[in-house]
Amino acid sequence: MKHVAFTICAKNYLAQALTLKKSFKEYNPDCDFFIYLADIRDDAIEESDVRDLDVSWIPAWKEMAFKYDVVEFNTAIKPFCINQLFDQGYEKVAYLDPDTYVKDSFQYIWDVLDRKSIMLTPHYFSVNENFNGAVGDAAILGQGVFNLGFGAYRATANGRKLISWWMAKLQNQCYVESSEGMFVDQKWMNYAPVFFPDDVEITHHAGINVAIWNLHERELLIENNKYVIKRFDGEKFPLILFHFSGFDPFETKVINRRHPQYNVDTYPSFKPIIEEYRQSIYENGYDKYSVMPYSFSTFSNGENIIVMQRRLFRKYVATQRPFVDPFDINDSFYKLLKKKGCLTKVFSANIRASKGTKETAGKMEKRFLIPIAKLLKKILGIRWYFYFVRYATQFRKPEYHDFLIK
Repeated sequence: MKHVAFTICAKNYLAQALTLKKSFKEYNPDCDFFIYLADIRDDAIEESDVRDLDVSWIPAWKEMAFKYDVVEFNTAIKPFCINQLFDQGYEKVAYLDPDTYVKDSFQYIWDVLDRKSIMLTPHYFSVNENFNGAVGDAAILGQGVFNLGFGAYRATANGRKLISWWMAKLQNQCYVESSEGMFVDQKWMNYAPVFFPDDVEITHHAGINVAIWNLHERELLIENNKYVIKRFDGEKFPLILFHFSGFDPFETKVINRRHPQYNVDTYPSFKPIIEEYRQSIYENGYDKYSVMPYSFSTFSNGENIIVMQRRLFRKYVATQRPFVDPFDINDSFYKLLKKKGCLTKVFSANIRASKGTKETAGKMEKRFLIPIAKLLKKILGIRWYFYFVRYATQFRKPEYHDFLIK
């Protein structure tokens, strides 16, 4: 059976996914490639090899689509997709984030899977006491040792066992929630080399999953009209996969919008591939797809769903209360939210934390929260104020507020 690679995306990331598919097939014409749509297909999507969600292989997908936000949901269904491909006879499966870009054959990866069941890439692998990269060691501890924008898996007993375990975890525990030790699907894979120490390849191939978090230890060269990565120790590797995490094609200098200070001026050698990728996603319909709304951002009447409601639904499901379709305004969960006054009654497009809302939050902190905190400290004294602060950390979790729907 052929080897296969796949990605997962919502409609607004289809240009990136199609760019990835085209780049993968250019260098791997004998391998299959699929795009799993973590969204609802509409008439504007005509591309082949786009797979829809189905209860036959992911029974609780609608529940997961509601209780997770778009990033959490896209990552939560990953092992279910891998499992489906295993069941369809694919022996070797590679997952790639939709914003990755292939520049060479995957033969090295398939060869690794001849001797290992799992292949993972650490965010970076050089010891640097005076760290000068974009994403520091402490941040990586919170996100997981491995970056799962790439992962390769073989349908061995160990491979299937890991995927089955991962499916069970991600059905209910794929949140961005530091208080519970979770960072979507990623931190769970810290266990892989513990569970299977002789069957996991932690690759140090510097040309796989090159991204903002490891550019400080790599340099891009062009030799014989091919991209080559020069590692910090001087060793060279063919560039197989570049990961454009956080990329905004409208920002000509920024590589990752979350780390704008680490840009093409910081890493000038990477400018050629950045410009190439920018052009490619435009050619694959960026203007068309990027504005498409996320189908799971609203109830059936178009009313926005906020994170608080998703997390309250998490608690609602955990207590085994009945529901059929949480998106349906005639369903028991929506009726409960309405009865308890927990609906926003806002009917706009996808709500995202914009720069404006972050600035507003900062102003509120200075104007209200800090003065109130100082007053509390004055009233309670430092000892009791400390106890209050420690207890109040629970209050930030939406799940804590499930009393609102009881």
